Amino acid sequence: MTGLAIAGSQADPLQHGRNHVLQFGIFMQNLLRAVRWLCMGLAVIVFAGQLAMVLMRYLLGVGFVELQDAVSYSFAALVALSVTVTFDRDRHVRVDVFRQTWSEHVNLLIDRAGDLLFALPVFGLMLWAAYPLVKSSWLILEGSQETGGLPGLFVVKTCLVILPALILLIVLTRLVGAVRRSVS
Repeated sequence: MTGLAIAGSQADPLQHGRNHVLQFGIFMQNLLRAVRWLCMGLAVIVFAGQLAMVLMRYLLGVGFVELQDAVSYSFAALVALSVTVTFDRDRHVRVDVFRQTWSEHVNLLIDRAGDLLFALPVFGLMLWAAYPLVKSSWLILEGSQETGGLPGLFVVKTCLVILPALILLIVLTRLVGAVRRSVS
């Protein structure tokens, strides 16, 4: 009886690895969903803030540096984070002269080769190059260059590290999924 309980409690190592891959996939889906919602919120801030700045400046004759900084910070974060959203949704720009005539399998192989040969090195280099800039910005708690502007520019600059890190995670998820499908 105890032999059956012990044998039944031991998990298949391959199944254990599949569970980790599945959990990581779910984590990535939730993370990217949060980034999409953040991008939508940033877009609202950019639109509403810009509209408010124009109305205040031309109708009331006043302007606020803080509002200008909020719009600028939101736009910068939106641009950086929306790259990951478009990359994840496979909506990024391609030159698809031949793609239309090739099979879905060939296109998928080309996409994974592009991930491996281009996306991993480029975004890895971007992460490596941006880290010192972001680190120094955090060390001095960099704020606006405008007098009376908003503090927290260092938080916006963090998007320079978040962008390549998320792209690398997306690429690794795709590559692991491709390997997993080919093994199955």
